[in-house]
Amino acid sequence: MTVKDPYISKRCDEIEALLANAKVWASSNEKLGAHLAAYISVLIVGVMEDCIEYLIAQRVGKTGDKEIANYIRKVLGERFRNPEYGSISGLLKEFSDEYQQRFREKISHDGSESTALASIVGNKNSLAHVGTEKLQMSVDDVDSYYHRIIPILEVLEEILV
Repeated sequence: MTVKDPYISKRCDEIEALLANAKVWASSNEKLGAHLAAYISVLIVGVMEDCIEYLIAQRVGKTGDKEIANYIRKVLGERFRNPEYGSISGLLKEFSDEYQQRFREKISHDGSESTALASIVGNKNSLAHVGTEKLQMSVDDVDSYYHRIIPILEVLEEILV
């Protein structure tokens, strides 16, 4: 991982540690693994939301306008959920066409990063809206998706900070 910001690195390290432990815990129990995968999916989505909001706040903080920064944080906190490709791209466009274009040049809507993020968000939503009966993702699946998502944070950090 080449995310530079210490806050984002710390959040990602927390997920890395949890994934490493979950692989051990799930190695002897497939059902436990599916439940852990669902739980970790929820955490990953939350970390992505938090880190994207954090990066936006860092960018807005450069203006030195506390009222604007507070407003942006509040609006993001209310509107920005389930960070999929379209919502991230749309959010960047609200700041500038250039930000959106730079994002699209590096992260494709049907690329590995975007499909991995959609899978994690989908797993989280399935848990929330369908329940635990149809959990199908393994910890290894979530680990693979997670590592494919990290470039999204790297690109956003490059654009915004």
